[in-house]
Amino acid sequence: MTFTEMSRIDRSIEISATPERVWRALTTREELAAWFQVAIEGEIAAGSEVWMTTTNPAYSGMRFQVKFVELVPPSRFVWEWHPGAVDPKVDYAKEHRTTVTFTLEPKPGGTRLNVSETGFDAISLPRRASAFKDNTQGWAEVLVWLQKYAEEAN
Repeated sequence: MTFTEMSRIDRSIEISATPERVWRALTTREELAAWFQVAIEGEIAAGSEVWMTTTNPAYSGMRFQVKFVELVPPSRFVWEWHPGAVDPKVDYAKEHRTTVTFTLEPKPGGTRLNVSETGFDAISLPRRASAFKDNTQGWAEVLVWLQKYAEEAN
């Protein structure tokens, strides 16, 4: 795969729950924390920045910052973050963030959720391949967590 091809990740999943139900799972602090397996310090609102700390045993204690950019209920949710594990050698004030866009589409029997993460091409070369690989795998796994959570809570 070339560095040009490592500029974005696109994933989709069908969820047997209404767009409103999926929206609540994405944008309600307690619900996002439950399925995304994080503790959230701060509120989910356009323009706010929060710290998240993973509670998943495989990544327990990893902290990362998320800036919520756009919330258009119940169809579009956008955040920016620094992908990958926090590295104490990286100056995150100078490191480019990627943009994660969730788009919800009503479908018979539920919702089609599309997730795009863009901006990898602006990440420093030493981190780009690792961050892209980790998030490519990560989104495939995390969307199943969301699907299961939203369908069980439906």
